Amino acid sequence: MKQLFVQKGKPRVIDVPAPQISANNVLVQVHYSFVSSGTEMATVKASQQSLAAKFVNNMSSHSAKLAECISQNGLQGTVALIKEKSKQVLAVGYACTGQVLHVGANVKGICVGDFVACAGSEYAYHADIVSVPQHLLVKLTSDKFLKQASISTIGTIAMQGIRRAGVQLGEKVAIIGLGLIGQLTLQLAKLSGAEVFGIDISEQKLELARRCKADKVYDNRQVNVTREILFATEHHGVDTTIITAGGATGELIDQAMHITRRKGKVILVGNVALNFDREEFYRKEIDLLISCSYGPGRYDASYEQSSIDYPYAYVRWTEQRNMQLFAELIEQGRINIDPLISHEFDIASADQAYTYLAECNPLGIVFSYHSTTKTTKLEEVLNSLKNNDVKPFKPVKKVVRVAVIGAGGFCKTKLLPIISNLPNVKIHAVIDPNPTTLVNLARMYDTVIATNDYRTLLCNEDINVAVIASPHAFHAEQALAFLEQGKAVLVEKPIAVTFEELNKIYTFLQANTHSLFAADFNRSYAPCMQKIKQVLDVRTNPALISYRMNAGFIPLDHWIQSDIHRGRIIGEACHIFELFCFLTNAQPRTLHVAALRPKTSDVSMNDNVSISIEMTDGSVCTLIYSALGHEQRGKEFMEVFVDGKCIAMDDYKDLRGYNFPSHFDLKSKQPEKGHQELITEFFQAVKTGKSLHENLERIYFATLVSLHADALARAGGGYINFDLEPQFRAIAEKTSPAVTFQAASM
Repeated sequence: MKQLFVQKGKPRVIDVPAPQISANNVLVQVHYSFVSSGTEMATVKASQQSLAAKFVNNMSSHSAKLAECISQNGLQGTVALIKEKSKQVLAVGYACTGQVLHVGANVKGICVGDFVACAGSEYAYHADIVSVPQHLLVKLTSDKFLKQASISTIGTIAMQGIRRAGVQLGEKVAIIGLGLIGQLTLQLAKLSGAEVFGIDISEQKLELARRCKADKVYDNRQVNVTREILFATEHHGVDTTIITAGGATGELIDQAMHITRRKGKVILVGNVALNFDREEFYRKEIDLLISCSYGPGRYDASYEQSSIDYPYAYVRWTEQRNMQLFAELIEQGRINIDPLISHEFDIASADQAYTYLAECNPLGIVFSYHSTTKTTKLEEVLNSLKNNDVKPFKPVKKVVRVAVIGAGGFCKTKLLPIISNLPNVKIHAVIDPNPTTLVNLARMYDTVIATNDYRTLLCNEDINVAVIASPHAFHAEQALAFLEQGKAVLVEKPIAVTFEELNKIYTFLQANTHSLFAADFNRSYAPCMQKIKQVLDVRTNPALISYRMNAGFIPLDHWIQSDIHRGRIIGEACHIFELFCFLTNAQPRTLHVAALRPKTSDVSMNDNVSISIEMTDGSVCTLIYSALGHEQRGKEFMEVFVDGKCIAMDDYKDLRGYNFPSHFDLKSKQPEKGHQELITEFFQAVKTGKSLHENLERIYFATLVSLHADALARAGGGYINFDLEPQFRAIAEKTSPAVTFQAASM
């Protein structure tokens, strides 16, 4: 399908995969998408500016960000991010209308064939087909007003400004800025029964405001607007001023304070700098309110992505209900849209459209999609190639071709830079649901395939390796799918988020020993850990190991905290459980979890835990995992006590041994966590056919411990004796038959 992007100030219509179906979304064949000249040209202008120019314009801020990026991602990861941004394309569009092609399983009240208006800069792109959550679209009664209703998103922004103002019948309302949102705000204020004063510096916009029944209009360059409005309101001032213009200074707010009555309201809809004069604000005791986009629900993932609605009785006007009303006003003819749409362009003529925007500065135009082929047979998008016969992995003697599934921040800064620099390794395909990410990475790494459906690549014989870096809940399913097709698989931890998934992977790999599988448990490959392992391999007594992760706060509405992705013990603490097994060369025997009992609802029990593990060799390993610390302390710290010696590791940059020769110590400027070493070993195995089966034991135990620890933390803490867990014993006996388990006393 076709989608419009902007690259270095130029529009580019690019072929991208059609969006995939999801349970909470609706697939829509786009008929019209609305182009707001202000928003669109701001994006064009931003894309024209080089990274060097942006850096120079705000050197102090960007220098700090650059230093932080290098600290977190290393020099190689930072360079990869800079390269991506220097060549990146930007997706554009946030308002469209069309016809429903497919309805997700959880969506209610929408049927295939319905005509809808869609919103959202993350969804309602200028594209043939869009995938939109059900709370960001509304039904239209027919296709009669499809073109006009494509403006519904912008109208909803204007409506939320009116809601925040609480405009009442007979009130006086001033609107500063008569651009697209200002014109719609004017009409809505008139519908609410207000006397409306329009203010702008464009005679064309002032004339349009007159046509839209503004009671008075003022040219900010020609007259003293404050004086005029004071005389027009018996020197009281207006009840409410709504600022729909943008400004880099606080002058517009200052003006609003002067023309608004005592104890009135000033509503910020436009992007205006908040550096106004406090005196007038204080003297009049004016309410300054911000209007957030479409209304309640905007930027709330549970509302927009998970489709959890706010109760009608308590939140009367959500973003969807605002949008539904605005669409109805259009269909009823109570909002005059036609004067706001100056031209219609076919999406294939995007170059002409952007030239028109730059030269004529209209309020808005629309793209139509009449020239593009309508995609009505969704089975072509949904077909999954399935083969029940498991194929063995075969070593790759020449060029290794890699499919990368999921391209989030970690993948961009760690995995892709390392893999792309390996000899005779080619990133052949990138799979991600975000079309902008696909286009940018495909260009950066010169990939042959960019798609959003990994299933279409399962039987692709050109692909030898699958690197799974998608969100956690999808790891097990995707890893097994590629393993069954004879692909080598490197999965970013965790390998599973449920016991059932882990059983499937375990059973498969035990039955198919010729498969090549590895997990990105990189810390055991870190240079400092290799040194510590050499010491512990020749110890006399069990070791006492204390590990602290100052993990940083992540809000509970973040995707990783959701029930489907199962949180941070499974997603991150698993690293340390694998490390404990590696350092002690033993398996867990008992597990004790003490969870913090927070007093506030924003703190999670399983983000703040002390986890103690007794290993089968007698060693005791403790992890303190916390989201309550400060980033300046550093993220990870470990101490090892054994045989009269002590070892301290600080953030994989500083290793110190006590009662050791001086050459034991290590220092580095950046954290060295073993990513390079692990990935290099994996791809050597891909080329040589070397088995990595000996590492599977640690992967299994680390994942099992994380699953149990997470369950105990969610229950407030608890204890497990793994001798009594049949599932754990079965894996232990099959992977290490020589290990004898004995009951541990509590």
